[in-house]
Amino acid sequence: MTRVFITLIFVSLLSGCALFDKISYFKEETKPPVEVKKIVVDIPKKITPKLPLWEKIPQNKVVDKYCDKVEAKFRHWGWGRSRCKNIKWKNVRKSFLGDPLIWTVYGSEELQKTATPKDMTLILCGVHGDEITPIKFCFDIIHHIERVMKGHIPGHEELKDKLVAIAPIVTPDSFFKRRPTRTNARGVDVNRNFPTKDWNKDAIRLWKSRYRSDKRRYPGPKALSEQETYFQVNLIKRYRPTKIITVHAPLTILDYDGPDFRSEHNHGDPLLAPNAQELLVQMSKMSNDYKIKNYPFFPGSLGNYAGNERNIPTYTLELPTSDNRNHKKYWAKFKKAIHSAILHDMKKEVEVAKRPSKEGENTTH
Repeated sequence: MTRVFITLIFVSLLSGCALFDKISYFKEETKPPVEVKKIVVDIPKKITPKLPLWEKIPQNKVVDKYCDKVEAKFRHWGWGRSRCKNIKWKNVRKSFLGDPLIWTVYGSEELQKTATPKDMTLILCGVHGDEITPIKFCFDIIHHIERVMKGHIPGHEELKDKLVAIAPIVTPDSFFKRRPTRTNARGVDVNRNFPTKDWNKDAIRLWKSRYRSDKRRYPGPKALSEQETYFQVNLIKRYRPTKIITVHAPLTILDYDGPDFRSEHNHGDPLLAPNAQELLVQMSKMSNDYKIKNYPFFPGSLGNYAGNERNIPTYTLELPTSDNRNHKKYWAKFKKAIHSAILHDMKKEVEVAKRPSKEGENTTH
């Protein structure tokens, strides 16, 4: 009896499983077919830099040792790394105390030697050694261009046809002093030492009368007496810049020296806003309406030599202070202005209006 009961239970279980499978089968058969859609996710491709950033560049012994000094100063002022040894420097002259006067170039120098040279920007910093924030500012410009040219940030196509030369520490002897000074190792203000036409007549005379023989503004025993002045003059002669940007502190202004804004058109019509003025206004607006002031030029100054006498538009950016702690703030404020200035083509045609002439007014420049 027990065996029969167990057998019946076993048969019932088998029947139940079969019935369950049958029901499941019919359920699956009666379910509507499910349409499977292929989902495509557009994942942006990772931007691979065209060139590695901050590779060590072979330097000559003098520049290599100099870069160690630069790096030490950056640590001292809390500026992070200078990347001096990762930058391709050029060097011809030395300062009075033996430091190399270095500069770096972006773009093809060969194009500048042709009959129709490209738009060229020369940037100078550290003309006065005690104005330390401009030196960091120039290295910020270099780091920015390095990232752009090597594909780490956008803008390579815009810069590829430009030529830019940057000298970040024009007067190293005064910068590397324990207490940096305005004048170089020989006590000369190199921004009063350019060989301008009025130097012999006025440089020493005005230094004595206007500045009461202030040692900080001594123009030197004669024009072009200093290596740092030769250095800047030779850069101007070598690259024939269409514009110069020089960075100083702490006057909190943007100054312009160069061709008169109402320069003549081919037909003798005076213009309201030629190219140089367009850039001046543009730089100001991009820096939160930074104050533009027509600061006077002096015998032996860069603005006089390059802007006034050679008609090279020369823009002097005076940072608000020489406070080393403000370097990030200054770069953030003026970064767009500097980038746009490099891109600004001084040779392009500018759409401008004619200056309306009043009755009896002489409209010739």
